[in-house]
Amino acid sequence: MACQPSPANPQMSAMRLLPCFLSRRSVTHIIISNTANGSIFLSFSHRNLFVSKLHSIHETTTMLKHENSLIQPFYVNYEIAGSGSAGPNVPVSLSEYGQVTNKIPSMPFSTLHQNARSKYFNLRRQKQIAIFHLGTFQGRNTNRDSTNGCTVISPLVAVNHLTSEGAGISDMKIEQVIDEIAPVILSRVRRKLGLSGHALIIPSDVHDYLVDEKILKQEMFVGVCGGNLLDSTHVGEFLNLLESGEDSQPNADREEKKDMSKKVAAALFFHEHVVSILKVVLADGTMWYDLVDSMPNRITKNGKDITGATRTRCKDRQSLESLLYWYACEKFSPPDSQYIDANEWDDNMCDFDPRVFQGFVWKE
Repeated sequence: MACQPSPANPQMSAMRLLPCFLSRRSVTHIIISNTANGSIFLSFSHRNLFVSKLHSIHETTTMLKHENSLIQPFYVNYEIAGSGSAGPNVPVSLSEYGQVTNKIPSMPFSTLHQNARSKYFNLRRQKQIAIFHLGTFQGRNTNRDSTNGCTVISPLVAVNHLTSEGAGISDMKIEQVIDEIAPVILSRVRRKLGLSGHALIIPSDVHDYLVDEKILKQEMFVGVCGGNLLDSTHVGEFLNLLESGEDSQPNADREEKKDMSKKVAAALFFHEHVVSILKVVLADGTMWYDLVDSMPNRITKNGKDITGATRTRCKDRQSLESLLYWYACEKFSPPDSQYIDANEWDDNMCDFDPRVFQGFVWKE
């Protein structure tokens, strides 16, 4: 596997090398430390995967050559917490930093979930939220495979929305992105990163590639924000970017008046999946928000089962916020629910928290 470790510092070499071996496990946090006798220890976190016991790293006899230095690849022995448990409240990789006390949320997750479902279905009955099924989904086209391609599909849907004529991207164009455009770029990105056919890709790697290839323009980028998808304040900051198409941070060099009529789009990364959120501006200035999810969703219509990606339309910002809250609750597994019930949100623990999201926003 191709790696580019820095030969100047052995610990930095390991830091650069280890993610190459572990990237297919979607490692989100890595800590490397040296012991008194010179041994190197590694701890890492993975979404819904908690390391319960850490063992020493064993060096292999295989050597990788980088310029004038020899770098040894490392492998890790570790034990995983039982699949039916939520894992320890404090991941073992953080135990060395002292005792961490967790605050218990005031409302159980089951109540939050029930409230979210009730509000979501009420909005659907009121026609404030509507779901439209598309004629394809990621992975359907076996000739040009887009399996696990949401990190490529979502920003491509976003950029095609921003460059489209009229109010926004058509359903036909979204289907073309999923079936024809994304598989080609997906293959190129994986090949460039040295990944296998269906490997997951980090969103930032895709964005860098799209900018380098001039598919996305750097000047279109508005900003990125994240946090707890169940926190209205955190989500509100993301929606502010999406609504205005402007970074709320003050900038003395830019006295640009906000133009709310511009199309804006975002790629929302949550729970190892990426969806697109598109701001659609109608001729009368009304703003709708479409959430495009490339994953297959099955419904029964006129007695027939239909499977396709979805385009969920929200008639206002409040409906979108309710949709995102429901979307998050539906994604959480039983271990996630246990973790949420046992831990209030803590910025310092966000890498281990199932509620964490990132939103990347662009404008036309």
